[in-house]
Amino acid sequence: MQSQVIVALDGSTEAEAILPHALFIALQTQSVLTLLRVIMPPDEPGYGAQYIPDDWYAGEVSWTKNYLAGLATRLQGQGARVHIQHVEGTFAGAAINSYAEQHADVQLIALATHGRSAGGRLLLGSVAGDVLASAPTSLLLLHPPKDRQLPPGPITQASYQTIVVPLDGMVGSERVLQQASRLALASHASVLLVADPPPPLLEQQVRAQEEMKEADFLADQAEQVRSSTGLTVQTAFTEGDPEAFIERLQGQYRQHLLIVTLRQQAEHKVMSFLHQSTVPVLFVA
Repeated sequence: MQSQVIVALDGSTEAEAILPHALFIALQTQSVLTLLRVIMPPDEPGYGAQYIPDDWYAGEVSWTKNYLAGLATRLQGQGARVHIQHVEGTFAGAAINSYAEQHADVQLIALATHGRSAGGRLLLGSVAGDVLASAPTSLLLLHPPKDRQLPPGPITQASYQTIVVPLDGMVGSERVLQQASRLALASHASVLLVADPPPPLLEQQVRAQEEMKEADFLADQAEQVRSSTGLTVQTAFTEGDPEAFIERLQGQYRQHLLIVTLRQQAEHKVMSFLHQSTVPVLFVA
């Protein structure tokens, strides 16, 4: 059975910003790219207007099909198999997760952390946290650049120069490194393993010992990835400020980055970071 990569869309250009990243993963994993839009049930129109046409639901379904079909045409030129789907739901996050739960072949849900069309359609920013909290699979999130739109014509897959992997000795790090390595090989990217330094309040000698342990751990993990894949792998400490560290990488070196981490690892911190950065984050289930 061919796996699925779901892309949740709401009709806004901001939400569409996730498409090149989802396309990259779908192509590398030979998955079907499913474009999914949640619409309100026919007895619960989601508009605040006093007058709602009797045929509003039929119009919404028709608009959704045409919109998703248009995007599918722009994506298929890259060789991807694209499927379009709409589902009903009062709560978008629950509807997206429900679709994933009902389809065992779904391996990834991709969505932008916000995006609302001029017509007031689904606000993805209100559901990203819900999806992250209970999605049954891996998740790809992106805070889209403000006012930036995909160029017209075919939608091309994203490319990355560096795959950033936060590590802290967590359980499951091997799974994250395997995923990061596969994506780095596919995009001819390097891998950067990073960790936060020990807390500054520790006694100086203890802090030095802990920092040495973390450095040794990163070096050991880096050597394992190098020897098994041939990738270029570097290590670094974030200096206690992951957001500033990533922004520095992105700004100073003009690198196209992808962060790969576990969903269990500091989800609230990463969600906060997403609202201040345009770097996509892949949460591995």
